[in-house]
Amino acid sequence: MAADTDPVTGTTRSDHTADAADGDGALHSELVTYDEEPDRRTVFPAAADDDDLLTHWITANDGSFVDLRDLR
Repeated sequence: MAADTDPVTGTTRSDHTADAADGDGALHSELVTYDEEPDRRTVFPAAADDDDLLTHWITANDGSFVDLRDLR
Protein backbone atom coordinates (compact mmCIF):
# COMPACT_ATOMS: atom_id res chain seq x y z
CA MET A 1 0.00 0.00 0.00
CA ALA A 2 1.31 3.41 -0.92
CA ALA A 3 0.53 6.76 0.70
CA ASP A 4 1.27 10.35 -0.30
CA THR A 5 0.42 13.52 1.65
CA ASP A 6 -0.29 16.79 -0.14
CA PRO A 7 1.62 19.48 1.80
CA VAL A 8 -0.83 22.20 0.69
CA THR A 9 -4.20 20.58 1.39
CA GLY A 10 -3.12 18.10 4.06
CA THR A 11 -4.95 15.27 2.30
CA THR A 12 -3.36 11.85 2.21
CA ARG A 13 -3.85 9.44 -0.68
CA SER A 14 -3.23 5.72 -0.34
CA ASP A 15 -4.06 2.81 -2.59
CA HIS A 16 -4.81 -0.88 -2.34
CA THR A 17 -5.46 -3.70 -4.83
CA ALA A 18 -7.39 -6.87 -4.02
CA ASP A 19 -8.79 -9.82 -5.95
CA ALA A 20 -12.49 -9.58 -6.73
CA ALA A 21 -14.52 -12.22 -4.90
CA ASP A 22 -16.39 -13.34 -8.02
CA GLY A 23 -13.26 -14.01 -10.05
CA ASP A 24 -13.90 -11.23 -12.59
CA GLY A 25 -10.58 -9.58 -11.78
CA ALA A 26 -8.84 -7.41 -9.29
CA LEU A 27 -10.24 -4.22 -7.86
CA HIS A 28 -8.12 -1.22 -6.99
CA SER A 29 -9.07 1.29 -4.35
CA GLU A 30 -7.68 4.67 -3.52
CA LEU A 31 -8.26 6.36 -0.18
CA VAL A 32 -8.04 10.11 0.29
CA THR A 33 -7.93 11.28 3.91
CA TYR A 34 -8.94 14.78 4.92
CA ASP A 35 -8.28 16.76 8.09
CA GLU A 36 -11.75 18.32 8.36
CA GLU A 37 -13.91 15.92 6.29
CA PRO A 38 -14.63 12.17 6.22
CA ASP A 39 -12.03 10.04 4.41
CA ARG A 40 -13.22 9.03 0.92
CA ARG A 41 -12.43 5.76 -0.89
CA THR A 42 -12.82 5.14 -4.63
CA VAL A 43 -12.99 1.56 -5.94
CA PHE A 44 -12.47 0.67 -9.61
CA PRO A 45 -11.27 -2.27 -11.75
CA ALA A 46 -7.49 -2.59 -11.58
CA ALA A 47 -7.28 -3.33 -15.31
CA ALA A 48 -9.50 -0.41 -16.36
CA ASP A 49 -8.17 1.75 -19.19
CA ASP A 50 -8.51 5.53 -19.23
CA ASP A 51 -11.91 5.40 -20.97
CA ASP A 52 -13.32 2.84 -18.51
CA LEU A 53 -12.13 4.89 -15.55
CA LEU A 54 -14.60 7.61 -16.56
CA THR A 55 -17.58 5.36 -15.72
CA HIS A 56 -16.37 2.25 -13.84
CA TRP A 57 -15.88 3.51 -10.28
CA ILE A 58 -17.68 4.15 -7.01
CA THR A 59 -16.74 6.60 -4.24
CA ALA A 60 -18.06 6.74 -0.69
CA ASN A 61 -16.96 7.57 2.82
CA ASP A 62 -14.34 5.02 3.82
CA GLY A 63 -16.43 3.69 6.72
CA SER A 64 -19.14 2.67 4.23
CA PHE A 65 -17.04 -0.18 2.84
CA VAL A 66 -16.71 -3.56 4.54
CA ASP A 67 -14.49 -6.52 3.79
CA LEU A 68 -16.49 -9.13 1.87
CA ARG A 69 -14.89 -11.92 3.94
CA ASP A 70 -16.49 -10.41 7.07
CA LEU A 71 -19.98 -10.82 5.56
CA ARG A 72 -19.69 -14.44 4.41
